[in-house]
Amino acid sequence: MDRTRPVQPLRPSSLGILLWTSLLLAPVAIAATGLPTGNVPFPSMSSRHVFRTAQWLKDNKMTSAALSAGMLSVNRSDECPPCFDCHLKAFPCLNSGQCSDVNGRCDKCPDGFGGDDCGIPLCDSLASEPRHPLPPDQHACQCAPGWTGINCNICTQDSVCSPLVPDIPSDQPESAVCYSSPLPVKRNYLQCQVTNKAIMDQLQGKIPEITYSCDAQDKTCNFQFWADAVESFFCEMSECEAEMTHGDASTNNTKITCAKMKCGCYPGRMLCDPQGFDLSEWFSSDDPEEGGPRGPSDFICVEKQTPNDQLTERECRFSEPHMNQLISQVFGDEYIRLSCALAGECLHRSQLPDYAPPTAGKGFSTLVIVLMSLGAVFLLLAVFGGILWARGQSGFNLGYENLSDDQESEVEHVPVSVGFRNVSYIIERPRRGRFWPFTLKKAHPPALTDENDTMLVLDNVSGFVQPGEILAIMGGSGAGKTTLLDILAGREKRGFVTGDILCNGEILAPEQYARVVGYVDQEDTLMSTLTVYEAICFSAMLRLPRNMSKEAKNARILDAMVELDILHLANRRIGDVGDRGISGGEKRRVSIACELVTGKSVLYLDEPTSGLDAYNALNVMQALRTLASKYHRTIICTIHQPRSNIFCLFDRLIVLGRGKCVYSGGAAECRRWFEEVGVRCPSGFNVADWVVDLTMEVNNSDSVGEGGPANGTLESIAEDAHANGDFNNEGFSAVSPVQEDGDDDFRRDEGSEESDPANGATAPKLNRKKTREELKPLLPIIPIHYATPPPDGSARSSPRSPYRVTNGGSSQSTVDPRSRLGSLASIRRGIAVQEQVEALSTKWREGRIAQQILSEIEDAAHHATGHTVAVLTSSNNTYASFLTQLRLLSLRTLKNLYRNPSLLRTHYTMSLLIAVGLGLSFYHVDNSLGGFQNRMGVLFFVCCVFGFSALSSMWGVAGTGERIVFTRERAGGYYTPSAYYLSKVLFDLLPLRLVPPLMLALISYPMIGLRPTLGHFIRFLVPLTLFNVTASSACLTLSILVADAATSTLLGTLLLLFEMLFSGLLLNRNSSIITELLCSVSFFNAGWEAMMVNEVKGLMLLEKRFGLSIEVPGSLVLMTFGITGSYEGDLVRLSGMLCFCLLVGWIGLLWVRERR
Repeated sequence: MDRTRPVQPLRPSSLGILLWTSLLLAPVAIAATGLPTGNVPFPSMSSRHVFRTAQWLKDNKMTSAALSAGMLSVNRSDECPPCFDCHLKAFPCLNSGQCSDVNGRCDKCPDGFGGDDCGIPLCDSLASEPRHPLPPDQHACQCAPGWTGINCNICTQDSVCSPLVPDIPSDQPESAVCYSSPLPVKRNYLQCQVTNKAIMDQLQGKIPEITYSCDAQDKTCNFQFWADAVESFFCEMSECEAEMTHGDASTNNTKITCAKMKCGCYPGRMLCDPQGFDLSEWFSSDDPEEGGPRGPSDFICVEKQTPNDQLTERECRFSEPHMNQLISQVFGDEYIRLSCALAGECLHRSQLPDYAPPTAGKGFSTLVIVLMSLGAVFLLLAVFGGILWARGQSGFNLGYENLSDDQESEVEHVPVSVGFRNVSYIIERPRRGRFWPFTLKKAHPPALTDENDTMLVLDNVSGFVQPGEILAIMGGSGAGKTTLLDILAGREKRGFVTGDILCNGEILAPEQYARVVGYVDQEDTLMSTLTVYEAICFSAMLRLPRNMSKEAKNARILDAMVELDILHLANRRIGDVGDRGISGGEKRRVSIACELVTGKSVLYLDEPTSGLDAYNALNVMQALRTLASKYHRTIICTIHQPRSNIFCLFDRLIVLGRGKCVYSGGAAECRRWFEEVGVRCPSGFNVADWVVDLTMEVNNSDSVGEGGPANGTLESIAEDAHANGDFNNEGFSAVSPVQEDGDDDFRRDEGSEESDPANGATAPKLNRKKTREELKPLLPIIPIHYATPPPDGSARSSPRSPYRVTNGGSSQSTVDPRSRLGSLASIRRGIAVQEQVEALSTKWREGRIAQQILSEIEDAAHHATGHTVAVLTSSNNTYASFLTQLRLLSLRTLKNLYRNPSLLRTHYTMSLLIAVGLGLSFYHVDNSLGGFQNRMGVLFFVCCVFGFSALSSMWGVAGTGERIVFTRERAGGYYTPSAYYLSKVLFDLLPLRLVPPLMLALISYPMIGLRPTLGHFIRFLVPLTLFNVTASSACLTLSILVADAATSTLLGTLLLLFEMLFSGLLLNRNSSIITELLCSVSFFNAGWEAMMVNEVKGLMLLEKRFGLSIEVPGSLVLMTFGITGSYEGDLVRLSGMLCFCLLVGWIGLLWVRERR
């Protein structure tokens, strides 16, 4: 295709012009001859000029030698091609381009045109930068995807318009639209095919087309006429007005009228060729009658609706009086007829002519608001109706069926004897001032020293009990009964335990030993909302072997209830302090029944008769007696001062005094053994009461002389203490409060024996003489410091006069020594009892009964066969599976929830009231910037409501409320922590976190007037619910990790406050790197941002200022507030934080154990 046109060569008359022209032509000549150019700089030339110059050199057969000679010659050739300069008449600007005074080239070319003269079509697209000109060897442009047209100005897809529409975020390309219409909104582009038959015939097969473009702001239009994609002439129109009317439902009529019009030719092209048909003079003529087109012009289009997959059908026409006259004379038509199928303009969707911004507050009709509110009320009534129905269901059927022998044979029972020897327990006293609460337990017990940092709680206790026997552990308060029972039962202790515990002569692993023993704690830990039957059934279903039939388990439950006389209480609630249920004694029997029903071989009970009257205490012990005798169970219990008929039920007895074993052996031999060592129980006394008193006070008055401290007055004790130096500058001296040499009546000489005239028995030798260092640990831990007595001895002469307490020489309050006399006498009596207990313990260890017990333990170990371990590890003795545990725990959790609905009722009522309040306060928010603020506020407030309501989860789920229940049941082997945790999350955490957000959304969402589509409503509800569950999981995890209720609540409140601070509303996320990091890990930020993105993204905010309606994209406002995340990304963040909290809570629950 020939794109050149004839030009007149320039004939310079000066040497300077010749030299400059030579410099311009030198590179081309050198390149054409193949000579190296080196690094010689040359003035820049356009590609078109270079092409024309090279062609001229070739046509004139210029060689490098001739060119060199010509450069040195003043007379140059007449055929030298001229340089382009739009100031010269021979180089006009095409397509309405403007000539530049700076470089002599045409600039401000229309879109799609370029080159020195604005006559070369540009390819790629309007969005390309820079655009490439049409190569000389190509007939048509290759447009970028989504673009079409001769010069690639017409868009065909919405997605390609995003770079051309300002203020469109990269993550919101849907706001850019490719608008196809002949009516310009900003600047549109059309390409039309000429349909006049005469014109098409005249062109002899070449396709006649025009490209048409209008600028609505400048009110200008222009078009170019093309013949087979080669431009022929162009026109520019001004003072244009456009309008669109609607003919019917399927047609649009567009009319563009321009008052002025001016056209120009492309020299040398069709219709502008001096050798042929040339319209150049006609276009440039000023003759009002026969001159070229001057206007006015009309561009009229009729659009018809077509399917989406087809091009729009547009029949158009272009008319102008002078042009119509020419067409009529030459071609016989009235005007130019056009078919404009291609049209495109890139716009923001809010700029579309038919765009209607959402009307604020009118998204939901009143009917929809009423229906959604009624749905929330119906949901509330359904929940509470279900609770009332469940609470009114009938309880357990009292029909009774005895356990048959066949059913009992389903479980293989292993009778177990328990022997323990030299069991000791040492604890370390907490040191003062130690703040760090987490310390590692030492691998070995600490050595006992005279310092007050260790304490020996149990000292070499031994015992043995056979299957079918009851072993009672007795002693006064603080004797170590419960400690010994905990150690024997395998409970985890904080201190150090030494000694051996054997079952049938074998030492079992902890998990095997847990299958053998059952434990009834002194304090009842029962779920207050369960009935008596449900509590016992829960224990039986979880702890009886899984191969045992349900009927056999139910019969076992009934037997336990009958034995403990609680069958009539089967449907009674256990209750608690606020909700009265069964009595304390009945709770004790229920706790025992929960262990009896499991059928463990060994049953440990901590004071089973505590809180019971004499009759019920006897019934409980008789039931234990029957269990031991009939079912060959081993019963070990602690008991405090049992009545005589209960004492007769014991087979073996252990008496403890101050941690030492005073007696361990047969209960019937107890009285005779004490008589053998010289201590006789008075006639008519209960032996159980007497042996306990023996460990708490001196045996009889003969042990203490008449002049001893027991009978002395306070004044005499004070005088003796002062005279012996018991008070000095440091308070109490190291001298024992027991009188030394002066108190012969109180001290027994070593090796002396004293006969008791009342019973004729010989009392044990008691050594009362103690050194100062031996008695130092028995003195008070915090002594009272006294000042030095006056030098004049006045204080010494008057022992009753007070000494003044000093601290570093400063005088403080006075302390009377008589206030210490009672404590001094108490210490003396305590030492006497301690010596008596040590003497009795020594006698027992050296006696025949202790040797007999050790012999029984050795025999059991010698005859151990390993059968116990084999049975315990067999598959027939396995407990409930994980799914069974989960099912039973879930059922108990649901019962606890609907039988104590105060928390549930509060959550639902709060959601209902807050929803109505928010709906009235933010009723029908608009789309202004003020409405945007209201949207931010209401969504943030909703997050705050459910965030702080999540604190209620800290009082359940093994946190503050049920921690003691969980630890006791876990220690008893009821279930695994994982099953308990999962049941709580599914059936306690979720019902309180799913329904309230749904109720609030159903009521407040339509009343506020948020985005009125079902999709936006669901996208609002999902992050709100997920945020509520995440906040509850965080509070739950915190309550698991921190056992103290006050501390965990305080930490939970602080956590929520910091989460609010970094939510993104109070502090811009882009403030600093630290702020951005903290916001990224805030579930407040993730939940609130997701709801804000769902509500505001894609919304056009309208703000009226200075009489103008300013449209602000919602995405732009979100970016201003630092909300740059995506909806899906926020959901992923929330889900990740939820999983993290649940994982940490589960790991923390694994460490929650009962430590005594």
